[in-house]
Amino acid sequence: MNAKEDSLEIDLLHQTDTIIEFKWTHTGDTCKVKRDAETIYTGTGNSFQDTGLEPGELYTYTIERLDAAGTAKERIKMRTSTENRSEDCNNLLERAAVTAIVSKAKISLAWSAIEGLQEFEIYRDGELIGTVEKSQFSDYSASKDIGHTYQVNAKRPLEKSESTFSGEKSLAARVFGLLNIKSSQEEAAMEKFGITFELTSADYLLSGSPTTDVEDQNLKWDFRYSTFLPDDYLLNPNLLSFNRYFSGDDRGFDADSSHYRTQVNFNIDLKESDVALKFTKDVGISIAYDWRKKFRKADVASAEDVYLETVEEDERNVTLQLHHSVGNPLTPSPNIDYDVAARFYRDGHYDIAGMHDQAPNHEVYLRNSGDSNWKEIHQAESKGLAWMSDTIASQYWRILNFH
Repeated sequence: MNAKEDSLEIDLLHQTDTIIEFKWTHTGDTCKVKRDAETIYTGTGNSFQDTGLEPGELYTYTIERLDAAGTAKERIKMRTSTENRSEDCNNLLERAAVTAIVSKAKISLAWSAIEGLQEFEIYRDGELIGTVEKSQFSDYSASKDIGHTYQVNAKRPLEKSESTFSGEKSLAARVFGLLNIKSSQEEAAMEKFGITFELTSADYLLSGSPTTDVEDQNLKWDFRYSTFLPDDYLLNPNLLSFNRYFSGDDRGFDADSSHYRTQVNFNIDLKESDVALKFTKDVGISIAYDWRKKFRKADVASAEDVYLETVEEDERNVTLQLHHSVGNPLTPSPNIDYDVAARFYRDGHYDIAGMHDQAPNHEVYLRNSGDSNWKEIHQAESKGLAWMSDTIASQYWRILNFH
């Protein structure tokens, strides 16, 4: 074999909701496979099936090619997940199995195929680097000594949604796009999907294998989700209402701004024996004006339908479900709706997925409790108040890290 053929790579990967199976380059050398810090295989074979896993969970695998002395002379690192087939899961990106593989030659990304998604734009550190039709991508030109953030973006016509009423919603969305001069029929009926992979440098990932099991590490996280209206004043889409304008928040994306429609914060402390969780929610004041932009009335909407619950907890991680639905207290209108599923691992990894309407602005931030600055994990610009309608296509996002 030449050097290229002899290089260690993942040749095949298959996941179900409880099984992860993979095959790597057959080199003839002894190889060691670790899941997190635990050695689960040693031998001269080139395949392994890991069974009895938890649905929808991420696992880190290290494959080491050993020399005659038993020392690793080459490594592959892979962070991959099982599928989430729960009927309670409405976010298609949350259901998908996702994978990031780091070898000395390349960085590879893969994600479960989703019906109707036919083209994917791949961004590295904000720059478009490729467009693919398959649900996988390999980057051979990534720098080895720095970390990279990859984003996979795609769109799907609403009529191809798995929703029972997708056909009716698609028709309504197209009518909306026809009547709304700020949008098109196609745009209003197009669902958006985005997966973000945050990777530490390849040099660091391949420098060694985990020495501590996931359940032996503890971490604290702060999470913030705000919705806001970027304009100073917004025209009411309901032309018959006496409330011709509403007050906006007059700002751009800003994690620390005190101006918002709604804001949710939680702090999670993954302790050894349990989890400490603090949750707060707040709704900004709504102000209505007449056609001359003279004050008419003000009120604060109820936050009754904003809540956080722990849906799963074990020695490796905890999964939280955030539900948000807040209306306009001054006039009948669609609610600000979104849902987030956040899984935090005790080794510092996280996997967060969300879905929301395409209005108002949405901004989501995360930070380790020891950090002073927030890190942006999702931002979406509003397309206008009318886009809060249930007939308009939604936006789906997911982010995971690998360090």
